[in-house]
Amino acid sequence: MIYPKKSPFFERLLTRFVHHQLKKHFYRVHYQEAYSPPKGEATLFIVNHSNWWDGLVLFYINAVKIKHDSYAMMSEEGMKSFSFFKKIGAFSVNPTSPKHVLKSLQFAKKLLGDKKSVWIFPQGQEEHQEKRPLTFASGTSYLVDQVQSVRVIPVSFYYTYHHDQRPELYVYTGNPISFHPNETRAELTSTMASKLTDQLDEVKSFVIEEKNTGYETIVSGYKTISEWLTWWKGRGKK
Repeated sequence: MIYPKKSPFFERLLTRFVHHQLKKHFYRVHYQEAYSPPKGEATLFIVNHSNWWDGLVLFYINAVKIKHDSYAMMSEEGMKSFSFFKKIGAFSVNPTSPKHVLKSLQFAKKLLGDKKSVWIFPQGQEEHQEKRPLTFASGTSYLVDQVQSVRVIPVSFYYTYHHDQRPELYVYTGNPISFHPNETRAELTSTMASKLTDQLDEVKSFVIEEKNTGYETIVSGYKTISEWLTWWKGRGKK
């Protein structure tokens, strides 16, 4: 297992780098939270996983908005390819080995027991954001079952194109998930998957209807070709 080895200096450096990359590759990044998770409590963030950007977006959102002492479970293959992730709190999981999965979950349990925050992609792999239903592995329910005081926060990432050259990203942090007493692990998994699916569909509906309320634009991208051409055309008329 690859353990995290956080570096505050590297975290600050990477925050700036990711901000630049988001400005370069996205037209806008929008953020809204229905609930502001307090610091210093055992918090498990569950996030849908649809593409390569998700890990960096997760890190950036935590760095600039949520600001928790956070750690994230990441595939062993990904961490071997991008070892710098351990400097920002990532720890590995090997989904092909039940023994390694349990070891990673036990480490996550320890982090939560120490009142840290843990981010997990419970789908376990990248799946198209329009695929339904979202299917979860059982690891998240293990943590909810083992850490009784944990607060589970669903976070939705939705990528889309509107009317511009580059895509836009909507990030929504939802309310804590409520569980019924004595739910089995299978029921816990189902509850979390259902909640995150419903929340993602709500964000999708918001985007399709092009509503412009509630979201804060936290990244505005560099000018697009059309904006430069419009600027140049206006300049030529002066």
